[in-house]
Amino acid sequence: MFRPTSTRRWARLVVILLAAVFLAVPGTAAHASGVNLCAEQLATALAVQAKIKAHNARPHTFVLPRQQAAYNAYNLEAQQLNAERTLARTRLNACVEAMRTLEDTRVGSPALTPPRPADLRDIKAAADRVPANWSPPPPPPRGKNWRVDPNSPVRPLYDVLREVSPPTFRNVPLRGDPRPVAGSRDLAYPPSTGYTIGRNAEGLSAVSPDHIIPLARIIQMPGFVKLSPQNMYQVVNARVNLQWLSFKSNWSKSSRSVAGMSSADPQWRTAQMQLEDDVYKVLQDTINKLLRSQA
Repeated sequence: MFRPTSTRRWARLVVILLAAVFLAVPGTAAHASGVNLCAEQLATALAVQAKIKAHNARPHTFVLPRQQAAYNAYNLEAQQLNAERTLARTRLNACVEAMRTLEDTRVGSPALTPPRPADLRDIKAAADRVPANWSPPPPPPRGKNWRVDPNSPVRPLYDVLREVSPPTFRNVPLRGDPRPVAGSRDLAYPPSTGYTIGRNAEGLSAVSPDHIIPLARIIQMPGFVKLSPQNMYQVVNARVNLQWLSFKSNWSKSSRSVAGMSSADPQWRTAQMQLEDDVYKVLQDTINKLLRSQA
């Protein structure tokens, strides 16, 4: 004689809180990149968590074989939710990791900050005008300026990003180096030139944040125009891509590699060329991670 039996589903979901992802890494600046800058990925992860909670709250005891179909459906949904949870956590972690890479986590460095809603709207409007099949033109000869042609489909996007990057900083370190003091030697030029750092109209040292990889080059990096407006904003304002340069050397460098600065100090130029290569790799790797995080 058949006796009805009841069984619990074989693999009830365990709700794992996502807040632990945002704990500051010991020994680094406590910049809340995950919370502030990965809002889309966090919202998706929390939505999946809510669905898991609702799933686990439903009756999960079934009489077999009479309720076999309901039992199977319940477990199929569990498998689907587990897959969604894994994907959401993977994307969230990729975003958090990318943002931490863009930050300079050395003591005193300025944290990444969310863009203003108006800036996001402007970036999105300009990005939407870029054709899906657009591809960057060939790079300029080494030492020549990176440019975005006025007729290029990405020119409106470049103009918008140019307005919001780089940020204005005062007395903060960039890449671990404090703002140069007025009257100190301009390291971009040989000591024999006697060039020193002057003062600006505010009485501060005449230096400015310089994009190590120029904005005109960043916008033409593989995958950049596929980023979300939020991620575009963070990449062009990456703290790891900013350094202090004197007004004179920044103007001389413009949007090209320091390889084209013939009057630069040879040792400084060599170190800068290596820095450019290193930072470019970091930015490209981060763009790739962000693309995966927003897929």
